Amino acid sequence: MLGTFDLIINGFVAVVLLPIVLGSLFTGSKPPEHSFFSKYYRADRHLMLVGNVFLLAVCATAAVKLALHFGAIDASQEVTISNWLTIPFLGLLVVFLAMLIRAVLRVRRGEVS
Repeated sequence: MLGTFDLIINGFVAVVLLPIVLGSLFTGSKPPEHSFFSKYYRADRHLMLVGNVFLLAVCATAAVKLALHFGAIDASQEVTISNWLTIPFLGLLVVFLAMLIRAVLRVRRGEVS
């Protein structure tokens, strides 16, 4: 069972963040022009895409937790689904961090302004 705080966080991720991420993926939205991270997004053009897919994995994990809490899926199904979600989640985390480090190094070397 999830506590109140866990319900609020997972509910926010599944209900609010999921449509934002899907909208960003489907429309191919560009990164913000004047943000702190805009120079890193310019340094690696696929960083936004990988970040959005990573957030999609986070949303899927939150949705599975909520489905288990409200009884939409059985505990054994939750274990199976969570195991299938863990592999892409960790893979995307490693890829995103590697791309982010590469973008930071490019910006620090001055290759991208």
